[in-house]
Amino acid sequence: MKNLLSLKPYLLRYKKNLWSGFLFIILTNLFAVIAPNYIGRAIDTMNRHFELSDILLDTGLYFLFALLSGYFLFLVRQNIIVASRHIEYDLKNDYYQHLQKLPRRFYNTTTTGDLISRGTNDLNAIREFLGPGIMYSLNTFFRLFFALIAMIAISPKLTLFALLPAPILSYSVYKIGSSMQKRSKSIQESYAAITNLVQENLSGIRVVKSYTRESFEINRFEILNKEYYRKNLSLGKLQALFFAFLTSMTAFSLLPVVWVGGINVINGSMSVGGIAQFIVYVSMLSWPIISIGWVTSIVQRAASAQVRLNEIFNARPDIKENESEIPEKSFSGALSFRNVRFHYPGQEKNPVLKSITLDIAAGSKVAIVGATGSGKTTLVNLIPRLYEAIDGEILLDGRDIRSFSLKTLRECIGFVPQVNFLFSDTIAHNINWGSRDEEADAVIEASRIAMLYDDVEDFPDGFETMLGEKGINLSGGQKQRACIARAIAWKPRLLVLDDALSAVDTDTEARIFEALLQKLPDTTILLISHRISTVKNCDRIVVLKEGAIVESGTHEELLAEQHLYAELYNQQLLEEEILSIS
Repeated sequence: MKNLLSLKPYLLRYKKNLWSGFLFIILTNLFAVIAPNYIGRAIDTMNRHFELSDILLDTGLYFLFALLSGYFLFLVRQNIIVASRHIEYDLKNDYYQHLQKLPRRFYNTTTTGDLISRGTNDLNAIREFLGPGIMYSLNTFFRLFFALIAMIAISPKLTLFALLPAPILSYSVYKIGSSMQKRSKSIQESYAAITNLVQENLSGIRVVKSYTRESFEINRFEILNKEYYRKNLSLGKLQALFFAFLTSMTAFSLLPVVWVGGINVINGSMSVGGIAQFIVYVSMLSWPIISIGWVTSIVQRAASAQVRLNEIFNARPDIKENESEIPEKSFSGALSFRNVRFHYPGQEKNPVLKSITLDIAAGSKVAIVGATGSGKTTLVNLIPRLYEAIDGEILLDGRDIRSFSLKTLRECIGFVPQVNFLFSDTIAHNINWGSRDEEADAVIEASRIAMLYDDVEDFPDGFETMLGEKGINLSGGQKQRACIARAIAWKPRLLVLDDALSAVDTDTEARIFEALLQKLPDTTILLISHRISTVKNCDRIVVLKEGAIVESGTHEELLAEQHLYAELYNQQLLEEEILSIS
């Protein structure tokens, strides 16, 4: 229950609606309890000489107060239930915004399916608590409060008999409620596992079909679904038992009331109308008592859901943002690394980067090469602060990148990662998605530089061609070029290409690089590539080995040194000769 206290700011945001709902709950229950008084009066009136007008008056007043109770119940729902929908809307927005702020490290250890489950199933459980949960909790309290006052006014003795099951009821709610919370949490975790499996299978459906593993995956789903079904069935049985128990307790409370009340009517200490009115009040308590079980279930599920959501909301970006930074009007793109060290969490003894010192002049074209695992990708990931350097500093135009806000820093960088991603939208939207310029000319110019224009023109709908999930209807090379075009359309001062040309042929690669040199002469370009044919025309080539810079210079200078770069070059020449012979 403590976890639900974190919802307080959202409740305060809509306190006007909630206070109005609170007032209307009091009024609806007040009128609901007043109404049976006229039933008792009408019955007692019929036990003596009466005029029809007296009966009609009591009947009319009963209907009047019943209508007022129903009207204010409508206003209750209009305020509390509507407020819960507003809070759900705010929670979903805050949840999504928080996910956007979390670092890459968080997503390395959290599955997409689990995040989707928390943002849908768990948020819905919380909405039910904020709406029906709060409404019926308050309604139950005031219905019991007003009904008990009316019952005591009629007969304190009968009220005591009617409340005999109360201690048993309280203990049952406590014990069964605790069990419900545990089962609800387990159900939500199972739902998250199913969501994650479905998400992974749909995303990787081509792999599943390529290996004919449909039956295997169907079996995995059936196992998880059966477990989810079993847990829901277990909770359903517990809830059914609880509701049946509550209904039985309500029925049992009527037995002593009818017995003792009947004796009181016989000996004349209570009127027939009085006992009838009292029985109506006891019956009115049936739903509040039964709703205790339902509300208990809602609260327990919400408490479990809030625990899971708090795990996400309590996750904090490990990269500190400079909120007070004044945005720069322009950047030249000069970049410097000063004794930069980095290691991944738990890998302190195995640093990925070791005292990297490197100066990159504004507008220069620098290539970074090295064997797999040498630290190339990690190095460029530090520039937009996707990860934070452990030691040392990285300077942009002579200023530590940590002095900029993330928005300012990343707006001057065009980043094309190794893993390409395209949205399920048009090609044009994918290219200008990150662009400050929405003009069609900017899309065309970027696609020409990336050597994508001719390919797109061959499509029936051109740039308005809709892409499937992750650009599935494009080839690997077309995906890479679309991502490069997106980065170019961003008009960055610093362009980072992390092995972004691996899926295109050498001729296209050379033409793209030539276009970059011609069209972006003032843009600083960092190019990671395994192909020597690509990097040899760069102003400078930096060679990494085991996280350290071992060579740096032009293509000719490095070949003359006859070290690691020359070995890589000769090895690729040999591979090309073998391929040409075969």
